[in-house]
Amino acid sequence: MLLADKKKRQNLSEYIVYMYQTEMLVRNFEFDIQKIENHVVKNIPEESLNAEGKAELTEWYKGIIAQMKEEELEREGHLSFVQDEVKRLSDLSLQLQVNDENYRAIFNRARPAIRASIVESNGLVNDPIQACLNGILGLLIARMNGKEILDDTLAQLDHFGNVLSYLSIKVKG
Repeated sequence: MLLADKKKRQNLSEYIVYMYQTEMLVRNFEFDIQKIENHVVKNIPEESLNAEGKAELTEWYKGIIAQMKEEELEREGHLSFVQDEVKRLSDLSLQLQVNDENYRAIFNRARPAIRASIVESNGLVNDPIQACLNGILGLLIARMNGKEILDDTLAQLDHFGNVLSYLSIKVKG
């Protein structure tokens, strides 16, 4: 089973962020499957993924590349099937804000950080769940680049993570 499939079953928010990272990886390797094979697939230890699994992963990347090209996502944007999952979480969030007191409390604690993130996006993001996902992705990118993350920022991102974790549990259950 591919990691993406496993993540989708276990934690929808992690899956979405993983797919965003995959889109970035494909763009960084200029949609070149040979580069992805050489720098990503071949570097996965055999104990983690055997030859058959690596071949399956390469085919998966080929499919992602084809779909990104088909959807004209060479420079920016997200795959439609991934954004369908974001909408699924957003719809659930709206429903839970009305029907689930625990979620409403979690969301309300995150609300100031969500609002600030939306304002910072200068109109690019207007969905609270998309703001949370973008914040978590930004944290991962900053950490990969060795950037220091301020305590205030980490506190905001904890709120985003709490919202996304709750939604992922609810969507799974």
